[in-house]
Amino acid sequence: MKRTATIQATGGALLLALAAALRAADPAPAPIDLPTALRLAGAGTIGVQIAREQVAEAKAAGDAAQARFVPWVTPSVVVRRHDSNIQAVNGPILDADKQSLAAGITLQAQLDLGEIHYQNLVAKQQVRASEAALAGRQREAVYLAAAGYFELVRTRATAAAAAEAATVAGRHAEQLAATAEAGLTFQGDLARVQAARAQAELAASRARAEQRQAAARLAEILRLDPAVDLMPAESEPAPLAVIDPGESPGPWVAKAMSARTELDVAAARLDAARAQRRGATVAPLIPTLGAQATVGGLGGGPAGSTVTRDWGYSGDYALGLSWRVGPGGLLDRNRPRETAARERQRELEREQVRDRIRREVVEQHVRVRALAEQVGIARRALTAAERSALLSRQRRETAVSRILEDLQAEEDLVRARREYVAVVADLNAAQYGLKFAIGE
Repeated sequence: MKRTATIQATGGALLLALAAALRAADPAPAPIDLPTALRLAGAGTIGVQIAREQVAEAKAAGDAAQARFVPWVTPSVVVRRHDSNIQAVNGPILDADKQSLAAGITLQAQLDLGEIHYQNLVAKQQVRASEAALAGRQREAVYLAAAGYFELVRTRATAAAAAEAATVAGRHAEQLAATAEAGLTFQGDLARVQAARAQAELAASRARAEQRQAAARLAEILRLDPAVDLMPAESEPAPLAVIDPGESPGPWVAKAMSARTELDVAAARLDAARAQRRGATVAPLIPTLGAQATVGGLGGGPAGSTVTRDWGYSGDYALGLSWRVGPGGLLDRNRPRETAARERQRELEREQVRDRIRREVVEQHVRVRALAEQVGIARRALTAAERSALLSRQRRETAVSRILEDLQAEEDLVRARREYVAVVADLNAAQYGLKFAIGE
């Protein structure tokens, strides 16, 4: 925890250094620490920005649903012309040439009261679901940033261990080559050491590539330029006490069930499906209200007169209630079946989310506890390997041991160090994974 506090204290300086490296034409390795990575992830990754736009889309759809209660206005100007036969309202056919001009404003409203009401309920649940999904994306971005940072630390430590192994193997190969040239060393031993040197150099090259790839992946998560070579603040990972897993996953499962935003999303979708089902059964019983008012002027007369002749006020008004019978209305049995099936799907999906959350919490809990135990084992193995390498070097200095024995001890030390840093990095990432699983 003291180490974490020190890292947090230097976070601002490292963020400035990172920004300077990003502005450089040929940037040097840019330092980054865990607080900086988490802060950049919280600033808004692509996934978070997409979720924000989905919230905006859902709110706009909700506003559009409410706007259906508002009548619309239609300004119009119509010129009519008729030649020859026309039928009078009482039946006879007349020969009439006429023309007219109508100008005015029509105010119309057609309110499917039941449909609009339930569509508004559905839209509200969609907004709720999108907001919960946004919160989940933000938590996920922070977790991915933490996991990516610990992976970068692991690959850096692995690359350093591999480079040290290559240096040791190279030194042994040079020493053995000199003694072999003088005829004091078996040529087979020289070939074996040279092969070990080549393998160590190959491992070091692969480790450097893995470190660079881990830096590029972290840059993608943080929305930085992948060309920038991110360099973690720690040379090797140290075990962090981010969260205490406890003895049983039960309390964490209960907490996850009340905090995970995925459950909020599932609940909102279920409520939306229930509103759709009620709308399919209740909305057809509620009449559609239709209203229209047209006000303006009308003029015209026989052919040859102007269209504005006898111009004067003209108004028409209508108000009515109607019900729809058939598909989409009363006696439509398919729509209630469809919405009922959708509601059952959403119920099953919510249970599926609950089962997945329980499994994730238990998995992460077991992983954290197992890795905490493995850190101790790996630490003991590393201590033993360090002592073995030290004793082997001392024996080599007194010409008691052979170079191959010394080389084997150094290889064991590199392997133990690589396993130790991998377990520590996995432990740190697993703790953030447990925090993510319980909804923190």
